[in-house]
Amino acid sequence: AIYDSYSFDEIYNHFECKTYAADKSSRPVPSLEQWLFLRKQYKEFVDETASFDDLVSPTLGYAFGNTDEPPPFYAMKSPGKERSLYALRDIKKGEIVHDTTASETLFPDVYAYRRFILSLPKNMVCDVMDWAWTRKLNENGPDYVCLGINISSLIRTADKELNANVRPETNISSIFYATRDIQQDEEILTHFIRLNAE
Repeated sequence: AIYDSYSFDEIYNHFECKTYAADKSSRPVPSLEQWLFLRKQYKEFVDETASFDDLVSPTLGYAFGNTDEPPPFYAMKSPGKERSLYALRDIKKGEIVHDTTASETLFPDVYAYRRFILSLPKNMVCDVMDWAWTRKLNENGPDYVCLGINISSLIRTADKELNANVRPETNISSIFYATRDIQQDEEILTHFIRLNAE
């Protein structure tokens, strides 16, 4: 099968994702129907027992901080810019902004991730490949491919590390804190490594 032999870069090139990524005008904020489709495909091709029973719509994020409220950000696409996340309100330095444990979906191995992305339409393949990242759940554990099937995936990486205004304390932490005060409607930017799976 194709997912047994194609590397990350080969899949990315096969679907011409670099060209798709460069065309910002063709990348609107995903609709509820698109998020639900991705969740359906995850259940079908990765884990049929997966439960997506969050009371918060994926268009708003996820249940944040053991509440039924969304996280303090919203998704928007500004003219001529990429889709991104923006502060829903003023956020104080040190405040929790994002919790990946509450929002991310894990893939048990790279093969499951490949099965998932290759079940998607072309443009969705490119989006998911841009959104996915890898992280360890503990210091000595394996790397897992992770994906938030909600607007949290639209968080952008800052051009320079110093420009990031939210980030985790360590490379295995799931909690993203504000590194400085963030004003309402200011773009949320982080700094971490996206997917690099062979």
